[in-house]
Amino acid sequence: MPRRQQLSFRLPSVMKIVLAFTVGLFLFAGAAQAQIPSLGGASSTSGANVSASAEPSLDDLIKILENDASRKKLVESLKAAAYQAPGAAPGVAAPAEPAAVIRSLPGQIADYTRGAIGAVTDSIQDIPATWDAAVGMLAGARSINLPNIVEAILPVALVAVVVFIMLFGCRRLEARIFRRLAHGAEHASPLHKLLNLVLSAIVDVVAVTLSWASGFLAAAILLGGKPGINQALFLNAFLLIEMIKVALSAFVAPNFPQLRLTPFSNRQASYWYFWISRLVSILGYTFLFVAPIVQQSSSLAAADAVRMIVVLFSTALTIGLILKNRGTVRERLKRAKHRGDRSFRAQVNALIGQVWWILAIVFVLSLFGVWLRSPETGFTYMTTATLKSIAAMAVGGLVVSVLSRVIASGIPIPQGAKDRLPLLERRVNSFIPNALIVIRTLVVIVVVAVILEAWSLVSVSGWVARPIGQEFVGSLIGAGLILAIGAAIYIAVSSWIEYRLNPNFGKVPTARERTLLSLFRNAFTITMVVVIAMLVLSQIGIDIAPLLAGAGVVGLAIGFGAQKFVQDIITGAFIQIQNAMNEGDVVELNGVSGVVEQLTVRSVGIRSLDGTWYLIPFSSVEKVANFSKDFAYYVADVGVAYRENIDDVKQMMFDAFDELKASDVGENLISGFDMWGVNELGDSAVVVRGRVMTKPSTQWGVGRAYREIVKRMADERGIEIPFPHMTVWFGEDRGGKAPPIRLRSDSGRSAEKTIAGERAEVTDGRSDGGSRHGTYDDSGHPIPPSDNDLDSAGGGRG
Repeated sequence: MPRRQQLSFRLPSVMKIVLAFTVGLFLFAGAAQAQIPSLGGASSTSGANVSASAEPSLDDLIKILENDASRKKLVESLKAAAYQAPGAAPGVAAPAEPAAVIRSLPGQIADYTRGAIGAVTDSIQDIPATWDAAVGMLAGARSINLPNIVEAILPVALVAVVVFIMLFGCRRLEARIFRRLAHGAEHASPLHKLLNLVLSAIVDVVAVTLSWASGFLAAAILLGGKPGINQALFLNAFLLIEMIKVALSAFVAPNFPQLRLTPFSNRQASYWYFWISRLVSILGYTFLFVAPIVQQSSSLAAADAVRMIVVLFSTALTIGLILKNRGTVRERLKRAKHRGDRSFRAQVNALIGQVWWILAIVFVLSLFGVWLRSPETGFTYMTTATLKSIAAMAVGGLVVSVLSRVIASGIPIPQGAKDRLPLLERRVNSFIPNALIVIRTLVVIVVVAVILEAWSLVSVSGWVARPIGQEFVGSLIGAGLILAIGAAIYIAVSSWIEYRLNPNFGKVPTARERTLLSLFRNAFTITMVVVIAMLVLSQIGIDIAPLLAGAGVVGLAIGFGAQKFVQDIITGAFIQIQNAMNEGDVVELNGVSGVVEQLTVRSVGIRSLDGTWYLIPFSSVEKVANFSKDFAYYVADVGVAYRENIDDVKQMMFDAFDELKASDVGENLISGFDMWGVNELGDSAVVVRGRVMTKPSTQWGVGRAYREIVKRMADERGIEIPFPHMTVWFGEDRGGKAPPIRLRSDSGRSAEKTIAGERAEVTDGRSDGGSRHGTYDDSGHPIPPSDNDLDSAGGGRG
């Protein structure tokens, strides 16, 4: 008995080391001996000398260790004793040096390493004893009494038939429900698919429960009362095994791939579900039903022999499955690396792919050895830890898979919301996936923590129960909530600004509103970033008071060193307060004219007529010429020859204005034509001036259209518009006569006809289109003036 218990403490330590390598945290491998193995090692050194009278004390120790409260008290007392020197009298303080060695990190690593090596050595030395125990258990097969076993199982057969018939019928009925759920989840979002998967699992649980209840009802009817012990054993085994299968089916979804959230192909899902469910059935019905009946009908040795045969078969089958699929799993884990992924995750997966089958076989063999030497303590511990690890990995893998699908597909936005807020979907999908990546990382950390906790490698729950753990977790949750709330506020405010700037919904924003809303969005974003950063730093325990003081000093230094930048901001603020310009206005700054496309707190962006984009800091702006402020004037200066009648010229200008009002630019006219009369007696022309008020930014288009009409009417009415003339001198001979000029009239006429025809074709084939004489472009934005427009009549205003 002592030897059997000693082995039960050593073999779990080997499994802890193996699992630590499996999860990639090999630095904690030495911690395996920090729990029960140390006691096991101590007992093994004196196990041969332990008498029968010592067994009750060892049982008491086992009970203490199995109870959480008593075990914690024992650990605390041992920690307190660790600070006393060996052999020291009670009440005498231990020297400082040994305590420092024990508490230091190198000392702990050395202690863990020594314990791990010792546990592995002891386990290797116990292999002959393990082999002897296996042979001894197989010897019990001689005492199996088949007639008694058959007699005990026959009353259960009818109950089993009823249960499985009921289960078969329920599965046929639930298949229709599953098909509907699968059809609804085929093109659904990951969350909708997860909901359908949960509903399918609930339906499966109901089917198993109904089958189990029908078995109890059949047993009660057959026995005329309560079911017998054998029927109860079978029904309980059936319920537990089928519930495990339901969880496995929900994880891999072998029959309905539309509901599958894990990255398994149809073949892989069906393959692994088939073999794992068979192993669960074989081991479950053997340990929970067959072995107890064999023990009742034959003997304990016979029951142990049955368990041994089934466990040997299951172990061999599991190892065979591992060896058969080692290449498939290896290629699956190395797929990312083969595709060129050089990330840390891909490298780790590739490394695990090379050795996973070795670790898996070692784990299976260790589990077999632990069960063989200590089925009541060590095997229970390992089984519980294994099931916790599998459950944590299954749940974590499901959550990670759902989050990965949501990250890949994004968050869909309804079409109505997208019409009102075109940038909402892009903005939401720039925040939500990043947040889900953080949550996915936290899920992986929690899964690893649960596995380490299950194998007693790290006491995560104990650390969380301490004040430092509670403070860390609380700070982490608080920082996450602050970031989430900040992101939600930013999305809400940005979406509201976007809605106000959308001319297709609600009130059309004015240029002033567009400018102020854009500036407010920039200022709000900067303010939110600063405030959220300060709150997060404060939440995680960083004192922000020195940061604020340091920021003040740095700001003062930057203020002295960046006076130009401060001047830009101050000048820009006053320009905006005075409403000197807005987005979409046509302005002239520092000799650059164009349309204002961007306004920030320190600069303005202007697009000129030739498409050049200028960025002008406000500190360099001495004056602002805004051609789009409230209204504009087109000043019409028409130059005619001195011989023309001024009244005829004025009438022509009025007639041209009347025709202008009826044209496509007439809607841009605000007032009538204001005739000023003769404005200048030039060197070669008499300039007659008139003026008309137009809508802002349309004066240049109106001027182009008006000049076209004036030119045509002047040609029709014979009014000369003077232009520079050139005299060509051909020279003269000695007698003072000029040489004759040779002209070919026929070719000249044909040339004139050809030129006139080409002009007609050009005139007929071209039109002003939608630009309205260069007033607006195709997208409706104002076309900025050229230098000729600004320098034409009216002192730069026409």
